[in-house]
Amino acid sequence: MSESEFSMTQPAGALGTIFGCVSAHWPEHASFLQKSLAGRENGVVAVSECLGAAIVALASTIEGGLDKLASDYRFLCEEIVMPEEIHFRRFGSYRLTSFADAQRECYANDPFMERYMNGLLLSNVLWANHANAFAYYVTRYLPRLPMGAHHLEIGPGHGLFLHFAAAKGKLGRIAGWDVSPTSIAKTRHALDTLGTGREIELIEQDLFAACSPRSQDRFDSIVMSEILEHLEDPAQALRCASRWLKPGGLLWINVPANSPAPDHIYLFESLDHAQRIAEEAGLEVVDARAFPMSGVTIERAVKHRLSVSCSLLTRAPA
Repeated sequence: MSESEFSMTQPAGALGTIFGCVSAHWPEHASFLQKSLAGRENGVVAVSECLGAAIVALASTIEGGLDKLASDYRFLCEEIVMPEEIHFRRFGSYRLTSFADAQRECYANDPFMERYMNGLLLSNVLWANHANAFAYYVTRYLPRLPMGAHHLEIGPGHGLFLHFAAAKGKLGRIAGWDVSPTSIAKTRHALDTLGTGREIELIEQDLFAACSPRSQDRFDSIVMSEILEHLEDPAQALRCASRWLKPGGLLWINVPANSPAPDHIYLFESLDHAQRIAEEAGLEVVDARAFPMSGVTIERAVKHRLSVSCSLLTRAPA
């Protein structure tokens, strides 16, 4: 399907299934989704279709299936993000400023977190900035890794980044770290559901308590996607992570700028700001891309402080 044809019709395949389900639950949102999907390059659409198929498979294991995810996606937009957006527009800052606040209001509330995470799962294909960042990871970052590379993701969440890394078939050791045993269990469930077909180590590990690796334990590649905005000192987190890189190893960072959420505590203001944090941590920025939210140009996003996904490919000193 060409980009012009895609813009005129509902998408086919898994994207079409997701699009139709969300539109049925939230008809007023359908025009936003159409614009979000229509504006993507063909390569991004192809990645979103593969990602959508994985999401549909995960939905089949959830009580209520894709309908539940669609309902929770609307809850995410209207009940979770919108109040935070109103605060951000009024005060120019995020509402919370400490991890302890986020722990109390969000992470300790299991029913809330379930709906929050379900909604975010669909955002990977429905929001243009999330879809473009994921496509960058699949089509630009993973192909740079050498055959047999040892690969680590810190905070793997839904497990989709790890699944696509394993699907490339050229990596050696693949591992995921998370501070939460509950999150690790959810990641394991997702990887088992998607049939990754190879061993992936999932380890309960606090990054800040893991700053002295042995040389043989280091990685060629580390991924930190939508992690740093949840931390009070992202530069220190990157310093700790980079100690686990081999000399010259790559670290892919994905952070949202100007993106209020109930558990976002560190405000990245721009792509340049994200680059400065990476350089402060001693990393070389090899490539940096900014992907604006659905329906706006990067110029408008910067001018009006709208949400942008910032993807940085960085390198440790040789």
